Amino acid sequence: MKLTAEFTSSMTKLFPQSRWLLTGSLCLALVLSTLPACQPPALESSVRLECMQKMHVNFAPGANWDSLTALDGWQRWDNGRVLTQSFAVPFYRVRPKITAEITLQSAGDPWDKSGSLMLLPEAASSLLDVGFTADTLSEFPGITLEQTGSSTDYAPTLELLRFITPFGVGHFSQVERIDEYRPVYIPRWEDSVHWESDISHLWETLGDTMTLGVYLDTWTPEGYTLDVGVRFEAKPATVVTAPSLRTIALVNTTKFGSEQHHYDAFSRSALTVPVTLNETAYNAALHYTVTGHGGHGEGDEFVPCEHQLTWNGDSCLTFTPWRDDCASFRRFNPSSGVWMDRTFWRGDSLDERIASSDLSRTGWCPGSQVDPLEIPLGDLPPGVHELSIAVPAAQPFSDSEMNFWNVAAYLTYEVH
Repeated sequence: MKLTAEFTSSMTKLFPQSRWLLTGSLCLALVLSTLPACQPPALESSVRLECMQKMHVNFAPGANWDSLTALDGWQRWDNGRVLTQSFAVPFYRVRPKITAEITLQSAGDPWDKSGSLMLLPEAASSLLDVGFTADTLSEFPGITLEQTGSSTDYAPTLELLRFITPFGVGHFSQVERIDEYRPVYIPRWEDSVHWESDISHLWETLGDTMTLGVYLDTWTPEGYTLDVGVRFEAKPATVVTAPSLRTIALVNTTKFGSEQHHYDAFSRSALTVPVTLNETAYNAALHYTVTGHGGHGEGDEFVPCEHQLTWNGDSCLTFTPWRDDCASFRRFNPSSGVWMDRTFWRGDSLDERIASSDLSRTGWCPGSQVDPLEIPLGDLPPGVHELSIAVPAAQPFSDSEMNFWNVAAYLTYEVH
């Protein structure tokens, strides 16, 4: 007897706290079938968890502040800019392919904003415990792993998909006045933007229930409309089971909580994170996501800065996060600012329209997702290790430029 994908999906929506609730009546059926034990059956089909459907995410001081769980099941934090909810995870005998999906439209916010779909840890204190009720004595609370061996251990949020909203997609796409600024090479303004990320390697980390967080750095009451889903695709039972994977979230400097601060300390020193491993980590890999922010032309958003990563003092990555293909996302940016600029082509002087969304930026483009880099570290012995992240050219935070870096890193390894 098997659970169908449709049954699992519908019951998950009704009882999001635990997938074991799905098996109550099933257990009775199994007992009547004289089977010796009641175990949740493995799915052999695909399931898509509909986490958000046409959800309005906006900045609403007072209305959503530290609210109780709403009828939609989501809790609001930081004046509505962060939402969290737990979902049952479907059971498979073989690790399925898992894809995180987001579709976004502007509900009236015309700007480009950073966003994230994230996983909150279950076994340690998380952003809900630290980020929103932070110790004000700490300059940057709640951004790095803290391993004390006690109940006060803290694990930063683990990003499943980082994205940057485009300028006004959807809400401004049908405005006749804005259509006058549409380049001739774009047949139409897109009505929405869609992103997907393969998170299959995080299967064991999801556990029986996963607590998802959605963050959107909007400061307008209009905000955005989001669809969020997680798709599980079954693999054939004949597939050889891969080694079990463990994941340790190491750092996340994004300002998720109201008591947190934008991280600008790279302009003063490297960020170091000690990591204690209680077992041998086979085929370990570091996953690193980074975007730079701070505008007005000369801020870290528009100035290339080299990143230098070391593991136990040895260099493991040196690179400059930079995107020079932002013009390819023009169709998602109807409300981007446009101005005329003089250029030269084949000896002729021409006036050309330049859009703000076309400009190159530090690791991101308006309308793009930001994929992590995967850095192999090999086998790591038990003991204390150290990750160091340095950005020597980073600029200090100022009221006019507001330079800061959103950096996230986590470690994955095989357990033999």
